[in-house]
Parts: sequence; C-alpha cells; structure tokens
Amino acid sequence: MKGTVGHRLVAALIALWAAWPAAGQPERQVRGIWISPPSSTSVIPAVVRTISAARLNAIVVPVFYDGRTIYPSRIFPQHDRYMGSDPPAVVIREAHRRGMRVFAAVDVLYWQSSASPSPAVANHPQWLEETAEGHVIGDERGKPGAFVSPCEPRVKSLLVELASELAARYDFDGLLLDYARWSRLDFLGYAPADRKLYLQQHRVDPLDIDPLGYATPDNMVQRLIRWQEHQIEAVTRAMAEAFARGEPRAMVLAVVEPAYHANRVANPVRQDWRSWLVQGWVDAVVPWGLRYADRESARLQLRTASGAERPPAVALIRRTAALPVRRQMQVVSSLELRGFILWARDSLAQRRAILRDLGAR
Repeated sequence: MKGTVGHRLVAALIALWAAWPAAGQPERQVRGIWISPPSSTSVIPAVVRTISAARLNAIVVPVFYDGRTIYPSRIFPQHDRYMGSDPPAVVIREAHRRGMRVFAAVDVLYWQSSASPSPAVANHPQWLEETAEGHVIGDERGKPGAFVSPCEPRVKSLLVELASELAARYDFDGLLLDYARWSRLDFLGYAPADRKLYLQQHRVDPLDIDPLGYATPDNMVQRLIRWQEHQIEAVTRAMAEAFARGEPRAMVLAVVEPAYHANRVANPVRQDWRSWLVQGWVDAVVPWGLRYADRESARLQLRTASGAERPPAVALIRRTAALPVRRQMQVVSSLELRGFILWARDSLAQRRAILRDLGAR
C-alpha cells in the first residue's frame, strides 16, 4: 500500500513539473536523467521506454569523455566498448518518438580520467596542463588524470570541430558542457602554451606570480586570474557558438562549481560562470555538488553561489541513502528553477535504483 501511495505522489509531482513553465521561458522544464548508453544499441529502446515511463522528458548522453567519443567521429577515436555502433543516433530516435529531448554532454578540458587512458593525451603530451611544479594532475586525488590547455590552438580547434560535428550529424536538443574548468586539486595554467601566451601579452611568466598573492602584488594575481578565466571561457564559448550555428534552437547548459565566486583567488578551477550567464551564451547552469535537503537551505546555497534570487539553473540531483531522489525533487519543484537532471552516469545499478524510486518498471 505504501509503495502504491508513494508512486502516486511521485507521479503527481512529476506531472506538476510537466505543466509548470519557468517564468518568462518558452521552453519546457527539464526533467532529465544523465546516463551512459548501453554498449549494445539493441537495448537502448527498452532503456528509453523505461525512462519515458518514469515521466522524465530529457536524456543527457555523455558523447565525449577521456578524449574519445561514443560515436564514430572523424575528429576523435571512438571508445572501444562502442566500436561499430552509434548510440546517440538510437537514443535520439527513440527519445524523439516519445517527445523527449536529448542533450549531448562533453567533457571540455578533462581529456583523461583515472578510468581510461586517452590516445590524444598519449600522442600529444605538450597539450597537457601542468602545475607550477610541472606535474600533470586530474580531478581525483591520488589517481591519474589530465586536463588539456585551453591556450593550445589545436585543442581549441578540435573542440570546435567536435561541436560542429555533433550539430551537423545529430538532431540534439541541447549541449551540456562539463569540465569547462581546471582541476579542483591544485593550480594549473603552467603548460608551455599558457606561459608563452601570457608572456607575450603581459611580459611576465606566470611562474613568477604567486597564485595566492603572498609573494606578488594583488593586481598581478587578479590580472592572471582574469586572463586564465578568459582562456577557459574562450574555448567553451567557441564550442557553444559552433553548436548553436548548427542547432540554433538548442539549449546550452554548463556544469559549474557553485562556490567558485566566493573565493576566486584560492579556488583553482578558474570558471567564471556568472559572466557566461550575463553574456548569454549559456542558457542555464547546472551547479555541481549541491544537496536539495530542504527548500530554505537549497535556496540559500543557490542565492549565495549565483548572487541572484532566482538563478537560471537546472538542479543536479544525486541519489544517496540519506537523501532519496523523491525528496530532492520535491524541494527542487518549489525553487522555480529550469528543472532537474538525475545523476545516473556512473553505473547501471545507479540508473535502475533511480528509476525504481520513480516507480518505473
């Protein structure tokens, strides 16, 4: 009995999302789920059918990560597990048949995680970002990983080509930009390309600037920070605009570090996402790591991060034992955001658990 009542409550809640447009926004609310497609495309129709039965209206598909694509690309190598198949084409076909949207997720500057070596990284070590000590780091402490330099011209051109290819080949409804930043673990920005360009423009080697400002004047630190933010923005914006030229009605989202602007000097990610919203080339941000336990604390977190009472944001909901999906959806529904995305990229078990929470069978 409890399960039946719970399923009815969730169905009613999701129906509310379906009928509630954001103030002043013509597009529907995003009620999405972020998944890694099965390696067998024959299973994808059943997966999309189950997602649709959970009353979700969008699917986020990671199309580029670890320096590889999940589809046959002319620009980057394809992941081994997807070789010989084209998962995005099948997901889009099945989702559009049911009136659902599909977003392409791209790991912009993070080209190698601990999970998989990247051929692009192995073949072009000069593209990799470094710390001041010359170390290549990822985003997981004690594990291998690598970011690439936004100052390396070939990196930028390849990413723009990738965005153009996605828009030309597929009928995606949106682009989600992930890892449009540097590592959380330490300061990057000391790759040869970064140092050479900054030296040309400012006649100072970044190695001679203390990133925390203890050994150099504040104005030098602030100038370097703004410059580094601009390099990341330039690559990310070029991708968004290339995609928009091919898909002018598509929505552009960006996963962001919500605490960045609280202390730009000490936070090494160099992601000035507030300016992206002001400039208008990003439609909404997806704050990473927030927990939607109750309305007041969630509203405070969003207001503190964005500096706005009603930020253009899509909530990223991660399932935990202490904070179920249903409860977080209830909180998010009261915040007047652009919608939510349920995080289920990590594993099949994660996706199944979330869909069970939503009453899908």
